[in-house]
Amino acid sequence: MQKDSIGHDLLMAFYAAVHSRQIGEAQQRLTDLEAYAAQRPWLQPWCLYLHGIMANERDHDWGQGEHIFRQVLAATDPVTDPLLTARAFLALGVTCYFLGKWDESIEACRGSLPVFTALDRPLDVATALKQVSISCFEGYLRNDLPVTYLDAASTSGHQALDTLSAMARDVHVLRLEASLWNTLGGVYRAQARWDEAIRAFQHNLTLCRELDDRHCAGLAAADLAVAYQRVGQQHWPDAHAAYQEALKALRDVDSPFHEAAALANLASLFQVQGDHDQALGTYRQAVARIETLRAGQSSEDARTSFFATTVSAFAQAVLLCLRAGRDADAFDLTERARSRAFLDLLEIGASDLRRAEEAHSLTIAQVQSRLPADALLLCYFTTGSTQGARGRAGQFDQQLLAPAKILLFAVTRAAVTTYDLDLSPNDLLPQRLQAATERHFLQPAIRRTLYDRLIRPVAHLIAGKRRVYLVPHGPLHYVPFQALIAPDGETLLRPGGPELVYGPSASVLFRQPAPLPPRLETAEAVSTSCLALGFNGDETHRLRFAEDETRAVAALLGGEALAGPASKRDALFRQGPDARFLHISCHGEFDPEAPLESRLHLGAGEMLTAHDVLEGLRLTCDLVTLSACESGLSRVRRGDELMGLVRAFMVAGAPSVIATMWRVDERSTRILMERFYREVVAGAGFAHALREAQLFLRTLGQDEAVSLLGGDVPAGSRDASQPDRPFADPFYWAPFILVGAG
Repeated sequence: MQKDSIGHDLLMAFYAAVHSRQIGEAQQRLTDLEAYAAQRPWLQPWCLYLHGIMANERDHDWGQGEHIFRQVLAATDPVTDPLLTARAFLALGVTCYFLGKWDESIEACRGSLPVFTALDRPLDVATALKQVSISCFEGYLRNDLPVTYLDAASTSGHQALDTLSAMARDVHVLRLEASLWNTLGGVYRAQARWDEAIRAFQHNLTLCRELDDRHCAGLAAADLAVAYQRVGQQHWPDAHAAYQEALKALRDVDSPFHEAAALANLASLFQVQGDHDQALGTYRQAVARIETLRAGQSSEDARTSFFATTVSAFAQAVLLCLRAGRDADAFDLTERARSRAFLDLLEIGASDLRRAEEAHSLTIAQVQSRLPADALLLCYFTTGSTQGARGRAGQFDQQLLAPAKILLFAVTRAAVTTYDLDLSPNDLLPQRLQAATERHFLQPAIRRTLYDRLIRPVAHLIAGKRRVYLVPHGPLHYVPFQALIAPDGETLLRPGGPELVYGPSASVLFRQPAPLPPRLETAEAVSTSCLALGFNGDETHRLRFAEDETRAVAALLGGEALAGPASKRDALFRQGPDARFLHISCHGEFDPEAPLESRLHLGAGEMLTAHDVLEGLRLTCDLVTLSACESGLSRVRRGDELMGLVRAFMVAGAPSVIATMWRVDERSTRILMERFYREVVAGAGFAHALREAQLFLRTLGQDEAVSLLGGDVPAGSRDASQPDRPFADPFYWAPFILVGAG
C-alpha cells in the first residue's frame, strides 16, 4: 500500500474488527475504505482483498474467497505493492486449506515467504510456515498426501520456530509458538515418535499456562496424556495426571465436548490397565456429557471429531457392559447411541420436531413390554466400523477405537440374548453407494454366507414367530435380509415365514404401542383417504408406469391421483396431512454427500427433498409409500441412523413407510404395488400385505405378468433357473421394505 495514513487506519480497523469477531463492524470499515478508495485506485485491490477475507470469515464461502484472492494476485503488481501480494498469497493458502486443496495451499503459502522475508516481517514469515506445516500434516491425515509430507510439515514447523526465536516474546509470538508445537506434536504422534511428541505437547502446555489460556491448556494436557498413554506402562501415571489436569481446565472453561473426549480417553486408560469397572464408569460419564451436547460444530473437521468421540465412547461402553455380563445395560446403551446419532445429524429448523426426537430412548424392559408375544426383535450393533472415516485421521484421533465387531441382541418378551457374530462390519462396507446392494449383496454365495453369520445363530428363535423386527446398524443397512438364503435353499422371506419389519431403532418401533392398522373392509370405506402422486419424468429420468401405477392405487383406495408433469408440491403440503395413505410414484435420487438433499421428482422441474419434508410436512397418515428408485437408500453416517427420505417421512409423522433399497424395475414395482394395496383393502396389515405381494411377484408366471402389464413383455429374468418366472430373482422383489409399524 502506498503511504496513506487514512487508508492504513481504516485497514487496521478492519483487521481489529475481524480478529475480535465483530463482523458487522468489519463490514462498516470495509464500506468506509471503499468510499475512500473511490478516488485512490491504488487502494482498490486492497478493498477486493478484504472482500475475500469477508467471504471466508463472514460467509464461510471458501470457493468465493479463493476466486477473490486469485483475482487480487492477477491484478496486483508485486513490485509496486509487495505487501498485498504476500498477504493475498497467504490468504489464498489458508483458503485452499479449508477447501482441502493441500498442494495449492502449500504452494501459495510458500509464494508469500520471499516477499515477507524481503519486507522484514518475521511474524508473517512464521505464520506462513505454520500454515505450510498444517497443510502438509492435514493433507497426510486425510489420505491425500504421501507420508513424505510429514517430514515437510516437521521442517516447516521448526523453521517457523527458529524465526520466532529471534523475536521479542509478546502475546502474538507466544500464541503462534504454542500452535506450532501443537502441530509438531501431532506430526510426531502420526510418525509414532512418542518421546518427541511428548516434548512437543509439553512445550505447548507450558506456553498455554504462560498465556493463562485455560482452554488451550486443557487441550494441550489432553494431547500430552494420550502421548504418555501410548508410550507405555511406565508413563501411565503421567497420563493419568495429565488427564486430570485436562478435565479440570476444560470444566473450568465449560468445554463439554472436549471434556467428554478427555473422559473417554481416560476410560481407555483404565481399560488398558485392566480396571474395567472404573473404565465403564468413566465411559458412562463421557456418554452422559455427550448427551448434553449438539453437533453444531462450525467445521467439518470439528464435526468429524465430535462424531468419532461419540461413536467410540458408546461402543466401548457397550462392549464393557457385555464383558461384565450386563446385557440389558448394553442394549440400553445401543438405543441411546442410535438416538444420539440421529439428533447429531438432524439439521432442521423446526424446534417442535427436534423436541419430539429428543424423547428418551426406551429401555430393554420397556421394549419387551411392548413387543408382541409372537414377535422377535433382532437389533444389530456394530463397533469399530471405518464407515465414514476420513483418510488416516482415525489412526491418530484421541480415541482408542473399539475392536471391529457385529453384535446381535435377540429380544423376546421373556429374554434378551446377545451374540458376537464373529464378523467385522468393515468386511461389509460397499465400495460405492450407488447400486451397492444390487451389485454386491444379491450374489447367491454372499446371501448364503450372510444368512449363516447374521441369521442362523437365532434361527431357532425365529421359528414359529409371526413377525421379526430388524434393526440394522452401520453397513448392515445395505443388507437385504429378506433375500438371505437359508441352508434349505429358501430365503428368509418365505411362504409361511415371518413378516419382516425394519426399524431405525427399537425405540422408534415401540415408542408407542404399534397395533396393526384397522381392517379395511371395502374400497368405499376409505374413500378420499389416499393421495397418490405420480410422474413418469423427463427425458433424463424417463419412467413408463409411474403415472399408471398412481392412478391404479388411487382407484383401489378410492382416493385422488395427481399424475403427470404438473406441479404437485402445493397439493402435497395442503392435502397430505389429511390423507390416510400417501403414495408417491416417481424417480428418486439419493445424494450420498448431502443425504437430506435426496429428492423425489414430483413434476416437471419440481423436486421434493428430505429437508423439505422435515421442515414443512406434518402427517397423520397410516402409511407413506415411496415407490421410487433409491427412495430407501440412505447415507449411513458413523455406522448409524438412516438419513434419507424414509427417516424424513417418519420424523414428519408417518408411522410406517414402504421404500426401496436400490434402483427398482418399474414393471415389477407396478405389479407389486397393486397387489400390496389389494391385500390391504382385503384387511391385511401392512407387513403381511407386503410379504404376500413379494411372494406373489417372485412366483408370477410370464403369461400372467404380461396380462397384468397390459400386454407389455417383462424384462428377461435374471434367474436362469426359472425362465418362466420373470421376477423370481430377488433383484425384483427384495428391494421393498417396510420401515416402522406393521
